[in-house]
Amino acid sequence: LFPNLTDAAYRAEGQIMRDGQTLPVVMIRDGNKLRMEVGTPQGQSVIISNGETGESLIIATAAGRTFAMRADGEQFQDPAQDWQGDIATSATRTGACSQAGESGAEWTRTEEGGTNVACVTNDGIILLAQHNGQVVWQTDSVQRGPQSADLFTLPPGVQVMDLNNISGVAAAIERARGGAGQ
Repeated sequence: LFPNLTDAAYRAEGQIMRDGQTLPVVMIRDGNKLRMEVGTPQGQSVIISNGETGESLIIATAAGRTFAMRADGEQFQDPAQDWQGDIATSATRTGACSQAGESGAEWTRTEEGGTNVACVTNDGIILLAQHNGQVVWQTDSVQRGPQSADLFTLPPGVQVMDLNNISGVAAAIERARGGAGQ
């Protein structure tokens, strides 16, 4: 049976490979709560997602101000969701694997878009993921254990913008730029 990807509590450092770029990432999970810290050429972004409530926030800094945006399923989906449900039942265990000093099982599934392969520990930590032979996720280190609850909450003083009100978002960004003298 494919492991449940939302049971473990851990901090994993790794890399996402996308569009010819390698982006450093820290994934912190405590059950259905997820925090991803992603370094991009535009700066650091933090995504907090609570699988119990369905709320996801993207936290970023622009013009020296930190703000958060509510994200729906189109803007952010927990990576574990790609391998849960019906998809997990269609994956085939294809052997043993290891990465980042951890051991796991290799799971393969083929669908219309190609072949996906994942190396996953028995307690549900994705160590390596490939799409059509290309690495898209690589874990470099894992530290297991409970994670602090404040990692999964909005930092004090950070305001949340509603992305459903795009004109409000544009105005807030413009105010942030104006405050920074841009």
